[in-house]
Amino acid sequence: MTIGCVRITSNQTDVHPIAGMKCTRILETADPHTWADNYLCLPQNSPHNLRWNSAGKINGKACIQWREPADPHTWHDNWLCKDNFKPKGPAEWPQDFRWSNAGIPSGYDCVQIKEPAEPSGHTWNDNFFCWRDIRENPGFRWSYAGPIAGMKCTRILETADPHTWTDNYLCLPQNSPHNLRWNSAGKINGKACIQWREPADPHTWNDNWLCKDNFKPKGPAEWPQDFRWSNAGIPSGYDCVQIKEPAEPSAHTWNDNFFCWRDIRENPGFRWSHAGPVNGMKCTRILETADPHTWTDNYLCVPKYSHLNMAWNSARKIPGKACMRWVEPADPHTWKDNWLCN
Repeated sequence: MTIGCVRITSNQTDVHPIAGMKCTRILETADPHTWADNYLCLPQNSPHNLRWNSAGKINGKACIQWREPADPHTWHDNWLCKDNFKPKGPAEWPQDFRWSNAGIPSGYDCVQIKEPAEPSGHTWNDNFFCWRDIRENPGFRWSYAGPIAGMKCTRILETADPHTWTDNYLCLPQNSPHNLRWNSAGKINGKACIQWREPADPHTWNDNWLCKDNFKPKGPAEWPQDFRWSNAGIPSGYDCVQIKEPAEPSAHTWNDNFFCWRDIRENPGFRWSHAGPVNGMKCTRILETADPHTWTDNYLCVPKYSHLNMAWNSARKIPGKACMRWVEPADPHTWKDNWLCN
């Protein structure tokens, strides 16, 4: 008989659960050698629902001991166990979710919420957003560097916090039933909300709430009434794709420019590229010949099946089409007469 194995090692590169997998945290609090961020992961469709205990077997479960006699930090009473139940359908909001600012709570699976720019004294290293482990994984992913392409993302913004909380997003698969909204100054009226709180952070992390809309998107976004341009961040009531040219000087303020659609409409599937058209998509070249900052290879793309057939003009509206102006007042290179039409 042949037995397959996976090597278990404390590797500094494996510092969080693996995205898209079902992970069990392997924690030994008595061991000082970074055993707070190690995980054993399985595919989402695995029949094995594993649980870990660092102080004895878990009653009522089948368990296997993990033992390392050469390690003096209590590696004689650690057990990996299996639940015999299967997840009971999708997680329901809000009762199957919770926030934790003190690690992964028992009976929950979680996505880590972390901003690397935060000082260690603000203790963001142990903050998680969680769902009951008897429910299906909702597919959450966290990003501290902008929305994740192809996902439905909610911006987690705290304007009072100076540690780069302008580009953090909590994302879900496009087909998720959860339509989340964020407010950094209290609950949103008429919605079911969960508080995100970090007492160790002095920058008003005591009034932040993640809420869920109870409506579903009402069909595809219609041009032009469901779309808008913004040169001042993501407007309330909209989802957006960021429009950015990295070669632009910071003074031209392209870091806060977005093309947006109403958040009660389906996501049109936009993708922005500043390095040529995106393979397999229907792309429109966004060209400004008067701008010297590499505006020759920028494209706004939609899926090939999209009902949108866009055209661009950098000097005027296109006759016979409905057009929306893209303007950036801080850029001196004629960004006042550019139009996206359909």
